[in-house]
Amino acid sequence: MTGRVPFHRTLAFRSVAGVVLLLAAVLAAAGTFILVQAQRTLDTQLDDAVHQAMARSAAFTGGDEAPGGQPAPSPAASASPGDLDRDPLETPGQPVGVLSVDVVDGAVHKATYLNAQGTAEQLPAEDVDALMGLGLTDGSEAVAPPEADQADLVGVDLSLGHYRVGAVGPIGDGDPGSGDAGQGSTGQDGTGQQAGAQRFVVTGLPSEQVTHTQDVLVTTVLGGSAAALVVTGLLGLWWVRYSLRPLAEVSRSAAQVAALPMETGEAPVRDYRVRGDLARPGTEIGDVGHALNLLLANVDDALQRRNASESQLRQFVADASHELRTPLASVRGYADMIRLSEQLSPQGRVSLERLLAQAYRMGGLVDDLLLLARLDAGRSPESAPVDLGEIVAEAVMDATAAGPEHRWDLRVPDEPVLVSGDSAQLAQLVGNLLSNARKHTPRGTEVQAELTVEHGEAVLHVDDDGPGIPARFHEHLFDRFARGDPARAVAAPAEESTGLGLAIVRTVAEAHGGSATVDSPRMDLGTGRSHGTRFTVRLPLADRGD
Repeated sequence: MTGRVPFHRTLAFRSVAGVVLLLAAVLAAAGTFILVQAQRTLDTQLDDAVHQAMARSAAFTGGDEAPGGQPAPSPAASASPGDLDRDPLETPGQPVGVLSVDVVDGAVHKATYLNAQGTAEQLPAEDVDALMGLGLTDGSEAVAPPEADQADLVGVDLSLGHYRVGAVGPIGDGDPGSGDAGQGSTGQDGTGQQAGAQRFVVTGLPSEQVTHTQDVLVTTVLGGSAAALVVTGLLGLWWVRYSLRPLAEVSRSAAQVAALPMETGEAPVRDYRVRGDLARPGTEIGDVGHALNLLLANVDDALQRRNASESQLRQFVADASHELRTPLASVRGYADMIRLSEQLSPQGRVSLERLLAQAYRMGGLVDDLLLLARLDAGRSPESAPVDLGEIVAEAVMDATAAGPEHRWDLRVPDEPVLVSGDSAQLAQLVGNLLSNARKHTPRGTEVQAELTVEHGEAVLHVDDDGPGIPARFHEHLFDRFARGDPARAVAAPAEESTGLGLAIVRTVAEAHGGSATVDSPRMDLGTGRSHGTRFTVRLPLADRGD
């Protein structure tokens, strides 16, 4: 089984991340549209307020008819049009922050603004210069009082802040032909207004409130969008995980099946099928669960067929091996009888010896096949306390007699090493290991059999200082009829390996609750060279109460 993938690669995270990114794009587009529209609306409202302030100032200072045909507001019924004493800032209804610059014949007559307390203050000189530098009072930018709502407005940065300003004029034109003045072009009327003077009024409102509203709106949109993304991410992740919980159950079923020991052919695959409500086709999870159940059913059927086939094969091998033992025994018996009772030529005696050798070899092969068949059938070996040290010592003695050209070394504890099992099978296990070392190493090779006790186990090491076994052969070294490196095959033809020796070693060890492993080539700590082979068999120690 593989480990868990990083969280940022999970389906839940990627799904929620995609939704959050899509929502972020939608919120960005919607927020941009809202802010642009709000900007336009606020700017339009500010311009409308400036136009209204301009119209009120023009009507108040000049006595003209206000836009829309309304009578001009007047602080006193006796006031006359064009009175220079009328301050545009005294116009009723003007908001806080409004500024007014009264220009008569190109000269600034009065420049004031309403502070936060609603009282008039003198406009700073630098602000007056900035306003006059706009050229609003030269006659080309200003509009007549009745057209104040159509005046072009200009933005200007003053010491008081950013303002939107416009000009109205001329106001109270007292030329000789007007009915207002009634005096010569150089005289004065009763109010002190010079006849024929050109009067303009510059009016402006601060954009601070608009800017503040824009900032609040931007903060609200950004904060709301961020909160929406966080809430969507958290709730979306919870919901996706909750929705994918059935898929986790399907995955868990698949993982449990993958962990089953299917090599035995008896794994209960059907017991791990996905439950019915998760395997109902029509939904994504249901389709996956249904497909997994079909796969498990096919795997279970295949395992059952394989198990049945292997059982038949094991039974056939066992029956064939059992049936072959009798004719082989007859062949060996008749061959011995001929050797003892008949006069044979030297060549005939050699042939008879070869016949007997092959008969005994074939008998050993049949015995090995019969043993493997019985163990494969699950037949447990006899369970009795056996001194493994005695078995190893006897096996080394037999190996010394069979291979005097090798150097044999035995190391066993002085006290008995008791294991529970079948003494004949354990003797065959040890004998096969020693025989393997003898057959597959050159003459003069040192073979060492060492028995120790470690952590409640009997540990048998069979080491040789031969050429070693290449790593590519390790995986199948304990398989039946396996062949190792041809370079290690130095046995005589009469001792040719059947390929079952190491298979019997592992099968017998596992039948006794142990294991068999190989390590080759091994590192020699003294010389630093890699050579030789070590076979290790571990068997549980017998219970002292047995």
